[in-house]
Parts: sequence; C-alpha cells; structure tokens
Amino acid sequence: RLRLVGKAARPGEAEVAANPRARSAVLRVAERTEAP
Repeated sequence: RLRLVGKAARPGEAEVAANPRARSAVLRVAERTEAP
C-alpha cells in the first residue's frame, strides 16, 4: 500500500509559459507502507 506524503505539486506560471504541456502535470509523492 501507499501513503501520500504532502500535497500534490502543480507547475508554476513560468514553467507553463516555457512548456505548455506542463499545464496538466501533477507531481505526487507516496511512501510504501508495510500494510498488505
């Protein structure tokens, strides 16, 4: 199983301006747990 760590990160305005495909990007961080 996974446990979310923190909140999802979205690209900033500068990143979207430089890379339009980044508009739909969402970065999530998860930690693997011992639960089955």
